[in-house]
Amino acid sequence: MRYIGFDIGDGESAIALYEHGSGIEPIILPIQGSRSTLSAVGTINGEIVIGEHAYASAMAEGLAVRFKSRFTDDPNAYETIVRFVRGILQALKAANAYQEEDRFRIGCPAGWNAAARARYRDLLIRAGMRDPQVISESRAAFLYAKYAKTIALDVDLLSKSALVIDIGSSTLDFAYIVDGRETGVGTFGDTHLGGGLIDEAVLQHAIAKSRDKDAIERVFARSRSWYSYCEIEARKLKEHYFSIVAQNPSASVRKQLKLYYEGTQKLSLSIDTPEMERIINEPLTALAGYSFMQALEAALVNAKRLTQEHPPQLVLLTGGASRMPFVQQLCRETYESAVVVISPEPEFSIAKGLAYAGWVDDNLRAFRSAIKNEITHEQVSEIASQALPALIPSVVNVLLELTLTEAAIPIANAWRSGDIDTLQQMNEQIQRRVERVLASNLTEDALSPILITWMKTLSETLQALVDPICDRYSVPREEMRLSFTQSADAANVRIGAHELMGFNLIGTMVGLVLSVAGALLGGGGGVTLIAVGPLGLLAGAAAGAVLTLLGWPAVTEVLLRTNFPRAMRMINVEKRLRSDATRKKLRDALTRELSPKDGQFAKSIVTGFSSAFQRYLYQIAQAAEIPIQ
Repeated sequence: MRYIGFDIGDGESAIALYEHGSGIEPIILPIQGSRSTLSAVGTINGEIVIGEHAYASAMAEGLAVRFKSRFTDDPNAYETIVRFVRGILQALKAANAYQEEDRFRIGCPAGWNAAARARYRDLLIRAGMRDPQVISESRAAFLYAKYAKTIALDVDLLSKSALVIDIGSSTLDFAYIVDGRETGVGTFGDTHLGGGLIDEAVLQHAIAKSRDKDAIERVFARSRSWYSYCEIEARKLKEHYFSIVAQNPSASVRKQLKLYYEGTQKLSLSIDTPEMERIINEPLTALAGYSFMQALEAALVNAKRLTQEHPPQLVLLTGGASRMPFVQQLCRETYESAVVVISPEPEFSIAKGLAYAGWVDDNLRAFRSAIKNEITHEQVSEIASQALPALIPSVVNVLLELTLTEAAIPIANAWRSGDIDTLQQMNEQIQRRVERVLASNLTEDALSPILITWMKTLSETLQALVDPICDRYSVPREEMRLSFTQSADAANVRIGAHELMGFNLIGTMVGLVLSVAGALLGGGGGVTLIAVGPLGLLAGAAAGAVLTLLGWPAVTEVLLRTNFPRAMRMINVEKRLRSDATRKKLRDALTRELSPKDGQFAKSIVTGFSSAFQRYLYQIAQAAEIPIQ
């Protein structure tokens, strides 16, 4: 599969091709013999011409430049974008560099909202692209930094906290990544701050100084093509100046232009260090009265504020305007503790990153599908079922303590003190109390660490299902390392009322308390109930199903409804309930109830774990790469 990254810049555009399986990083596709092309479009005899052909040909009509920066504000730019993209596609086809099945990924500023991206995609389709995908240029820059061998960044540094600053002709974009993943901040930026503002200012300064000022302004008012031509020349002069000023701070560059429109007008473009200082520090209408430097500094300070919780340890600069020394210096001053890296080919980093993004997205989509389809509910359920016996003793111990201390003993003591009249009422209140305890957060919280410990014992077996799929799709195994914790993002299985109401714990506990009370009333033997008190009650013979479960004699219906005198209740029910013998009987009964593999408890736990684990697995599969859009 081939992926084409198309970086439509406000000043220049570039296209990169990445062929999956080739073993090499994306290559830049020449357009009409040039690795990058001017973002310029016009027509000659009705045919679309782009780049230098549109700019340099005296026959070109309707020359348009800097149309991308006008996209969100000026619908008139829509048709210009369509023509430019159509011209690019024609050039690629003419050079046999484009195949119908190629997948296009086109960049956009991070500040564009979903509606703007959808409109942009519609324009690309109108231009003739097949199923183009619009991706944040910030994301593309980060993927380029992550995968490109030419940058050779420290992988550990890149995987901690990083800020990608992409400054182009029209926009300033940021991508903030912590631990190799997008944070809540994600991408942000300024859709109106870019190097093109300096181009425009250079041109305006030249016009203001020209003896032909009035005539030139009339030409520009009547001919957008001549204005576009001069603005391109201003940008070229600016780029030339910044290419030499680092070695020669006193550098001075100039160029003489002639405009042929109802006569000849002369325009002299010039840049030196004092002039550039004035340009970048003067108020600009496009920036609401802020200077370029003020707006840039404000954007960087805002980015620093948004990233202060995990300050970037790496700052990567991309985009053609990042070549300007004052941009680099301001970034170093703002992020003085970070490593600041300048992309070696900033004008191509976005195009290459977009090509990487195409492969990353398709590969991860296939990876997530494999995770979902190949690690089945049946597989996970079998692994959980085999390990279930190791969980039951700990669950039994927790339930025993909770139901005794929070339900049985308080109710039994209330009966002993006379607050509850009959054993029947005690029976009913214990049942309600046990139900509330089992449905409470208290039970879930007590069982949660036990479940986490149990799930960790499954991790090695489950990891063995995941690792081969990671290897097949070139996803690092560490990205899919299973982690069972009590945090919300883990495969956290809960045991609560839903799981516990399906078995006879409630009946078991009720039977236990009644049998203990009955045994103590009968003299402690628990075999017969001796005639006591004025009612002269005799031992009953009926056996209740709940009591039979524990092997204790039944209490007659008459006994259950009897309101014993307070003097007869002075038996130490709590002591007997807390005894080792009683605990053992309850533990054995609960173990018998929870142990059957086809029982309600086992089914609930195994099904619950399998479903929770598969949701968790799909979640971490979705987060296996930078999900910045």
